[in-house]
Amino acid sequence: MKKDSSQQILIISILTLTITILWIYLSIYRTLNKKEKATLTPQETRVLNPKLDGTVFEELKKRKF
Repeated sequence: MKKDSSQQILIISILTLTITILWIYLSIYRTLNKKEKATLTPQETRVLNPKLDGTVFEELKKRKF
């Protein structure tokens, strides 16, 4: 009886390990082959103004406790 139960545990362990490895492999494969197209809104593509407004910094200094 002892040999029979240990053999079942071995088979279940091998199946579990095989399924786990397959699951990890498929997850990695799917992640690496996922191709998402980047869609940018007009707000994201607009040119930024590099000039800083000094009054904003003064207001922040006044807020400081």
